[in-house]
Amino acid sequence: MERKLTKKAFVIGEKPENFDMNVPPVTGYDYLYRVRIESRNCPKVVVSDIDKTKFLNRQTVTIDEGNGFISARPGFAPNPEWKELQLETFNSYKQKMSEDRACLKQKFPRKAFPKIKFNQKWCLYCLGTEKHDLIYGRAEEPEESDGTSCIAISKEIRVSDFPYPPLLSIILYLNQGQIVKLLSYHIEWLEKIGFSHLQGEWLYALLVALEKPLDPDTCALLRSLSRHCSKLRNELPTPDHEFVQALNLLLLIVAHCFDQKDMSDDFISANRM
Repeated sequence: MERKLTKKAFVIGEKPENFDMNVPPVTGYDYLYRVRIESRNCPKVVVSDIDKTKFLNRQTVTIDEGNGFISARPGFAPNPEWKELQLETFNSYKQKMSEDRACLKQKFPRKAFPKIKFNQKWCLYCLGTEKHDLIYGRAEEPEESDGTSCIAISKEIRVSDFPYPPLLSIILYLNQGQIVKLLSYHIEWLEKIGFSHLQGEWLYALLVALEKPLDPDTCALLRSLSRHCSKLRNELPTPDHEFVQALNLLLLIVAHCFDQKDMSDDFISANRM
């Protein structure tokens, strides 16, 4: 039985037996009978049938509905126990750095490092001469306006020591703006020359030092990192490749520690079911 939620304004009743739809209405009731009959014949959902091809040459903006994340092939995704252990370890490092920063600075004095605006110097510093030359080519060391070399590092830093690992004596002395900037450099290098264990160490250390809440630009940066890592993982030949765990670790951290859960294998798998 149909439930009556409101009182009817007036009763129309059923149409007469001799009602003719082909005759124009002569009374208000005749008109309302026609409205009722037409409404009953209307579909509940109406979808317009538009030929979209004629608008293709006018398209000015293309929207990609996917987020660009490539889910793991069979055998490439980490197991739950490993993920839980890695997240626990990462969060403990993050908490210790946040709570004991002053104490850690006393224990690990500041090392010399380039100014954050010099991306090529940081490339030398983090990845070494060989990787720098792959990315930027061998430079002729042009001079800045103040007469200093664009490529040469300060006298306190020996080129022979390159590349430097992400030591606490470096990471502790970078502010959040510098952390984000250096992270953007590494993502750019990752895109150009692929992954290496040394770069994985730098990315891990920078993520440990990166604090929340994140601004939209930093969120976009982390999502870009996740996309690149998922792409690189997808290009690996076998699940036992040496880079699989390292890439999975970075993907895990971005998804679960920085709240980008749609950039994860679990999210993609759940939405395919």
